[in-house]
Amino acid sequence: MTLTVAGLVARWVHVVACVILVGIFAQVLFAPRSDRPTVHAWEARMLGWARLLVLVALVSGLVGLQHQTVVLVGAPEAALEIGALARVVLDTQAGRVWLVRHALLLLFAAFLFARPDVRRRLDWTAVRGQSLLLGGLVLALLGFAGHAVAVEPGAALAIAVDVVHLIAVGVWVGGLLPLAALLRAAGREAGSDARPFAVLVARSFSRRALAAVLVLVGTGTVIALQQVGDIPALVGTRYGRLLLTKLAVLVPLLALAAINRGWLIPALSGNAAVGRVAMRRLGAFATGEIVLAVVMLAVVVTMTVTPPARHISPVWPFSFRWAPGAITDPQARGFALVGSQLSVLGLVLFTAAALARARRLPLLGAGLRLLGT
Repeated sequence: MTLTVAGLVARWVHVVACVILVGIFAQVLFAPRSDRPTVHAWEARMLGWARLLVLVALVSGLVGLQHQTVVLVGAPEAALEIGALARVVLDTQAGRVWLVRHALLLLFAAFLFARPDVRRRLDWTAVRGQSLLLGGLVLALLGFAGHAVAVEPGAALAIAVDVVHLIAVGVWVGGLLPLAALLRAAGREAGSDARPFAVLVARSFSRRALAAVLVLVGTGTVIALQQVGDIPALVGTRYGRLLLTKLAVLVPLLALAAINRGWLIPALSGNAAVGRVAMRRLGAFATGEIVLAVVMLAVVVTMTVTPPARHISPVWPFSFRWAPGAITDPQARGFALVGSQLSVLGLVLFTAAALARARRLPLLGAGLRLLGT
């Protein structure tokens, strides 16, 4: 039991580190360059965090490999046996993906610790862009070692959906920590020089986060259909209940994001006193989002080591029965299928309405109409 918990914690730490690495460089790259001292200090702090996180990702990834080796070999001492570790790395799909990802992490670490000269704008853009590319590849390759590989038929599509889902998580969830750090710095009296910059970054991140959330809703729905499939599997298996737990954490996370986008970010444009208060509140709400996102990632990591619901016989927990087979009319089945897909589209539009400021009422109306179909 202790060994299993240690393995899960190692996986969780590794995923969190990789997600934040993507978010840091997405924030830094897409932010405008500035010569303000507070902005320079923030960027230097982010690079320091990135150097630490890449080391954390390497160490936690090694611990995760050791745990996986112990599980496959069935002996605790295998964690320290070079031969056993090599067999897992070279002879399994997950091991080969681990090898490629950690080779990229080593390259990433060397690149970050080399501290290349970025005084010229082109060099600055190239270095930050390469950092985002390396971090994105490391995160995206997790999709090649997950449950999507076993989807038949259509493994390639399932992996592609997983990769897009992971990148969207990095852009949104990973960007929360650097955003919160910038808002805290700019919200102080000494950080007043960075407030216009922080407003621009917050608005830019809000647009990217909205796009990422919509992508997450769409890809998450596809993944749920692939790995769960139906209602009995959703409520009657451990994997399905973990998915419901993930959704339960996602709802307040989206609520905080909606408050940030709908009220706090527009308030940043107020007078100095109002804008400063809004900046501090936005930083606090972003910190709340971070806490919920870290909890959600813990649930996701647990799902990665849990057999998908499609491969488990569900145990129905309710007194009534779910019987879609009762719909015997082929035409009625077709209507039910179309209706379910329209409801998914309605959920996407409803999410967009909750997070968007412009065209909120039309989106909300369309989403509610499709959900009611």
